[in-house]
Amino acid sequence: MTVAPRREDNASPLPADAPNRIGKYEIRGVLGKGASGLVYKGFDPFVQREVAVKIALHLSEDRQGGNFEMQAKNFFVEARAAGMLNHPNIIALYDAGMEADLCYIVMEYVDGDTLLPWCRRNGPRMPLDKVLDVGIKCARGLDYSHVKGVLHRDIKPSNIMITKDGVPKIMDFSIAELNEPREGVGSTAVGSPLYMSPEQVMRQPVGPTSDLYALGAVLYQLLTGEPPFYSPHLPGLFAAIRNQPPPALEKKRPDASRELCQILAKLLAKKPAERYQKGLDLASDLMREQERLRESDAHSNRRENRDSLRGLAFFNAFTEEEIDGILGASQLKTFAAGTTMVEEGDVENAFYIIAMGQALVRKGGKPIHVLGKGDCFGEIALLSGMRRTASVQAASTVLALRINATLLDNVAPESQLRFYKTFTQTLIYRLTMSNARLSAATPSPPVT
Repeated sequence: MTVAPRREDNASPLPADAPNRIGKYEIRGVLGKGASGLVYKGFDPFVQREVAVKIALHLSEDRQGGNFEMQAKNFFVEARAAGMLNHPNIIALYDAGMEADLCYIVMEYVDGDTLLPWCRRNGPRMPLDKVLDVGIKCARGLDYSHVKGVLHRDIKPSNIMITKDGVPKIMDFSIAELNEPREGVGSTAVGSPLYMSPEQVMRQPVGPTSDLYALGAVLYQLLTGEPPFYSPHLPGLFAAIRNQPPPALEKKRPDASRELCQILAKLLAKKPAERYQKGLDLASDLMREQERLRESDAHSNRRENRDSLRGLAFFNAFTEEEIDGILGASQLKTFAAGTTMVEEGDVENAFYIIAMGQALVRKGGKPIHVLGKGDCFGEIALLSGMRRTASVQAASTVLALRINATLLDNVAPESQLRFYKTFTQTLIYRLTMSNARLSAATPSPPVT
């Protein structure tokens, strides 16, 4: 293997002794290094795609004693485990092989980052809805893995990648447990201590609930910036995992609902029988919590939108229920300064009320009037569907309510009646003001 130091923008520089190629794969950078393997960023020239190439580290050279063969076989457990799995939330395995004394596996390359940046104590917190999404998708991935007979045994933030599109992917099955035993592996506590379940630290048999416990520890840290248990000394950490309850989530995240706190408490239960038994059961509960959160956010947004409209003269006589009805037939849209809100000559059956900012009315390209908070435009278009007689352009950032005539037909009759009564009064006022300006021989804004 030849030496050719290079660097990719999204990978660390290659060391001087890095291989130029492993098998058919071109080596282009270093992605990371763990206890058992070094991961390169590679490229498959045959199918023209980027890949991750993991090579085994510290394999014994004692071939006669059989250590090399045993260690190589254990290294390829990851290939066998990942090769059994085909799931959108699990890193895909493409290839595995040996080149001289070099053992390697080739996996899907993920252009993203692990969960680690979101788990730092003083780092940014992931939005609650996104934490739930990560939990749902990882729970589904683990359920699929467990059904296939594969226990991961090392779920932790650095083993969950997040793509640039926000999709979580579980990776690193290097200590996975399959349905067959590993050679040379005794009854040892394996995994990452901060995320080990009580049965793992006590070296007892593990099962799917152990992986789900670890996922619970990850979610806890995403929510709080701290793992559920910590001690600078391993015996103290293991004692806490075995015996102490985790710090109450509601004290660290007051915005966490009672239901979410109960989900985390169940995930981190000391006894496996008291935890979620299947990933799909966990995913189901997290989905219900996500839906509840979204409904709460939608309700909060409706309340904020209703409050912002309450300050406009147009809605002075409306009840909250009537405003909610109109909001159901409309959109609150934000227009950046310079954006054309409506174009002269367009056909559109919509009516606008400016809630914030200023807009400029143009006729034939010439500015003729300025609209501000509470002003309306689009009355004739709403009534008749005629072409716009003028353009309206945002002079500053504008927040405007766009009311759709077609959707108004679905609004409760009482709300429709209130709207059209106020709308007619507004139209009459606009026409009266236009006539007054014409009488005074001053330019008047057109009714658009």
